[in-house]
Amino acid sequence: MGKQRPSFDRPECSDNSAPICGSDCCITETLDGKRAKDDVDPSSRHLREQQTDIQELVVIGAGPHGHALLLRLLEPDADFLSDKERHIQAEYTDRMRPLKEVVQHVRKLSRGPRAILRTPSKKSQRGKKKCEKSAPPPLTLEEVQKSVLVVDAHGGWMRGWKENFKSLRIETLRSLMNAHTDPFDHRSLEFFAEAKGRGEELVTLPSLSQRDKLFKGPYQVPSTAIFNRFHEVLSRAYGIEDAVCTGTVQSINPIQEDEESVTDEPIFEVKIAFGKNSPHGSPTDVRTVRTIYSRRVVFAMGPMFRPLEAPWEASLRQELGADHSALRRILHAHQILPFVNKALEVNTNDLMKRVLVVGGGITSAQLALLAKKSSWCKEVTLIQRSKMVPRHFDIDNMWMGPKRGKLQEDFWSLDMQERAQRLKEARGGGTIPPETIQELLRCRSTQLQVKEEVEILEVHWTDGRFHISLDDGSECEPYDMIWLATGAQNHIDHYSALSHLRRILPVSVTNGLPVLNTDLSWRAPVGEETTDEPIWKQVARERIWCMGALAALELGPDALNLIGARHGSVRVAEAIRRDCDNQRDKIDSLDVGEDEDCGCC
Repeated sequence: MGKQRPSFDRPECSDNSAPICGSDCCITETLDGKRAKDDVDPSSRHLREQQTDIQELVVIGAGPHGHALLLRLLEPDADFLSDKERHIQAEYTDRMRPLKEVVQHVRKLSRGPRAILRTPSKKSQRGKKKCEKSAPPPLTLEEVQKSVLVVDAHGGWMRGWKENFKSLRIETLRSLMNAHTDPFDHRSLEFFAEAKGRGEELVTLPSLSQRDKLFKGPYQVPSTAIFNRFHEVLSRAYGIEDAVCTGTVQSINPIQEDEESVTDEPIFEVKIAFGKNSPHGSPTDVRTVRTIYSRRVVFAMGPMFRPLEAPWEASLRQELGADHSALRRILHAHQILPFVNKALEVNTNDLMKRVLVVGGGITSAQLALLAKKSSWCKEVTLIQRSKMVPRHFDIDNMWMGPKRGKLQEDFWSLDMQERAQRLKEARGGGTIPPETIQELLRCRSTQLQVKEEVEILEVHWTDGRFHISLDDGSECEPYDMIWLATGAQNHIDHYSALSHLRRILPVSVTNGLPVLNTDLSWRAPVGEETTDEPIWKQVARERIWCMGALAALELGPDALNLIGARHGSVRVAEAIRRDCDNQRDKIDSLDVGEDEDCGCC
């Protein structure tokens, strides 16, 4: 929609006779600087057009947060309620969306975009409650297909999520059945399961107190199978099942679209390595690197946890040397599942016969149970430095109940340092759902041992195994591997894709998290909002947003969770829809002006 696109060097056709074209002969830059055949993921149906067009939006990350955002951009009658408004409606059911409308919505999901994206009738709009604010118009499916690019390293909606759940054999979610990405109504997953005759897959948590004044339900969590199925149906219903391109964003560079223009419009140069990156760093991987230009960017990646090294790890590294092969048998949480899957694939599972798992949260418990139930592990020991802490959710129950709105208002009244402290208090340390603890205790045997309130004192590598000394003086059998699901820190510095952006558009950071605006856009450093920053940079800040873990200082302790995906998508989708609507108005006014002053009469 701009008048001039930033200039950049275009690769030539392989026959040196023409600029790059859409045929197989065309070549482009690869990660190692060489030129190779274009092998971009076939799901990127409009990728070639993006070589010459400016995109309206690039979404980085195809997990629940990115999925919730795109659906809310498309839904004509989306729920844009705040969490407080939603809980008030739940207390007074006459204020909620009529059940008939939710049932109709669920039925229409099977009929595809033509049914689901139909604009609501004026009659249904007149029936809206006064408390429901009107939202800016949605994006059309054609606009999304032509000018919205979603990039994710796994190449599909929630594919990384699904792979982890499958590898860990997780049968139910740790989130309630009202936590999902459907933008229409928070009850739609419940109605979907019932309509499909799968209501039994909404599993009641027997140990979740039904008399807790701080939490009044629902008391059911969905099975992994029904949750995944529901979201696959959502993707098809809204026409975005093939919207995700496989790739990794390397940098984001904000520039002025046209330095000679008086409009001060910014543009983002997004450098992307398209193609799947091998977790094992295979030198034969060929990925094409391209620069995509976009007017807006949403950063919806998951957390980038960097594990903290324990004292015994540092001592062992110093004793053996940094390149010793034994150190490759000490794995941190993000390394474990890729290693296990690869070991089973190439039949080297003899390295995992005796495993020590360290950690006090749900991940360590899931890993211990995975090893216990496997055919490749003969003995697994789970140790943690405290007693197991039972908790259904990874935040306190009160954040999930009717007091949530009040808790959020109290949170927003705090300064940033106080918010960071509140985040730490609300999430606490590692916790495990009571049902998982019960399963651990049932599975205790000679094959699975659980030791609480102990820590590793020393580790030595002898005769091809780790020999462990614990601080309680107890003896441990030697182990083939050590899996560490211990504390890790998420920090904005861990996101290399944001490094260049932060140099051009600095942002304040508190406890590793960026300080954002209320709509989750990129806020100027606190105390410097009135500096002489060029107008195009000020506008650029309004057109890049963060969702998920990086938005915790604004969204609260569950920013990373499915509830946080809904909360964040409400704020960001409303901002994007309004910005796109304003842009359409500007273009319309320019077109009218040109018609009036055409000079042809």
